[in-house]
Amino acid sequence: MKHSRLNIVLLVLLVLILLPALFYTGYEFSRLSEAEENLSMVYEQQLDAVLFSVNQYAWDVTGTWFAEIQGILRQTDSDRKRHEALARFVQDRSAIRTISLHDSTGRIHESSESAGQDFLLRLSDSLAARRDLLTRLLRYRTELYLKIEPLLIPLDTARPRLSLIAVVADGSDQGLFGAVSLESREFVTSVIEAKLSDVAGDDLLLVCRDRRSGEVLFSTGPMEKDRALTQTRRLWLFPEYEVGIRLKGRTVEEIARERFTRNGILFVIVDILLIVGVILVYRTFRREIELAALKSDFVSNVSHELKTPLALIRMFAETLEMGRVRDEKQRQEYYSIIVQETERLTRLINNILTFSRIEAGRKKYHFRPTDLNRIVEDVMAMYSFHLEHKGFTARTEYAPALPPVMADEEAVAEALINLIDNAMKYSEEEKRVTVRTAMIGNTICIEVEDAGIGIAIDQQNRIFEKFYRVSDGLVHTAKGSGLGLSLVRHIMDAHGGTVDVHSESGSGSLFRLAFPAEQSVQQQ
Repeated sequence: MKHSRLNIVLLVLLVLILLPALFYTGYEFSRLSEAEENLSMVYEQQLDAVLFSVNQYAWDVTGTWFAEIQGILRQTDSDRKRHEALARFVQDRSAIRTISLHDSTGRIHESSESAGQDFLLRLSDSLAARRDLLTRLLRYRTELYLKIEPLLIPLDTARPRLSLIAVVADGSDQGLFGAVSLESREFVTSVIEAKLSDVAGDDLLLVCRDRRSGEVLFSTGPMEKDRALTQTRRLWLFPEYEVGIRLKGRTVEEIARERFTRNGILFVIVDILLIVGVILVYRTFRREIELAALKSDFVSNVSHELKTPLALIRMFAETLEMGRVRDEKQRQEYYSIIVQETERLTRLINNILTFSRIEAGRKKYHFRPTDLNRIVEDVMAMYSFHLEHKGFTARTEYAPALPPVMADEEAVAEALINLIDNAMKYSEEEKRVTVRTAMIGNTICIEVEDAGIGIAIDQQNRIFEKFYRVSDGLVHTAKGSGLGLSLVRHIMDAHGGTVDVHSESGSGSLFRLAFPAEQSVQQQ
């Protein structure tokens, strides 16, 4: 029954507390992982938006340049003024190498003074070969949209030079196209660098570098060799260059990993606390169930302990009352049995009352100088007839010149009686009890030794618990309340002493009441 109730309690704890907690932890771990993935995705999108803004800014700058060129063409009424205005425009913008104007066939109408003849011829040929490009730009123009198209012009001794092509004016034929040739490196340092610094702020590291050689053109902070960029994007205007970005300090992956680890540790700690709590609750329930079972056994045992002496007292008293005993010797024997059973009842009731006072915290002790030898002598004198009647051989050994201790005489006698009573209960074949006093080191001791069934080592720590009784040996035939040794320990704790047991199964037991020598009157 006890194990069945414990199994039910354990099942309830598992179903209602532990399993839901573990399932919830697993769910939260999956949610954490999903959240970190979403965080990384959002972060990448934000970084991508930053890189997009850099590229968009570069396009906006070139779009502004073409709008200014259109304004120059509209506001100048002579070739000389237009030529001077275009020259000033190129001079004020270090990233621009040349500006040239072309018709729909690619033929040059006008160019800035810095334009080399060889480059202009190559540019003209490239435009003539890309009639589809010019047609597309004119179509956007009719829709009132300024479309800019990049065009790489091959050179013999250097990298291809980028020229930006857009319709800048309506011509008599079909339109006038402007070609703005750029120096890529100068454009990055003079135009894009300021934008990168503004976007980076204090949290981001932005880097512009050559994709082929890895050369860094510009960086908003020191580069760490062991820290890779989180994302990179090519510059729309200059595909040979790329812009990279990452957080300064820790990366988002490191932050996400740290957050996941921290939250995971917190969940594990909570689960451990829950498991510990379940274990403690289970142990408490188990202890309460065991205690309830022990109390039930206690009631049963006490009832038996009360019924047996009462039945004997009644039987012998009725026999004497009816005058059936004629022999005086036998009559005296009956009287002695009645007295013994009365004393037995008294001890049992005293134990119960003492235990009740202890549990209620009302037990009081009256300490005074006490001779332990005298207590042993008085108890043995009182118990001698009972021992002889049960067939026990009793022996006493007294330590000479034993100093008195501060003790409650009645309490010490009660502890000694409980030990002797236990020795008698659990001695089956060899009925021998020895009570001795001794001075061992700094303690003054009373020892009770028997030759009974002994106590298993694994049971010795529990025999002093209230209601507990050893579950083997003579326990089923030797009745008791399960309070005796618990009272002994409480009495010794109140005296600042200890009660120890030395025993093995089948080899008898020795109980020692040890009083600290510091409490002896002699030392005071």
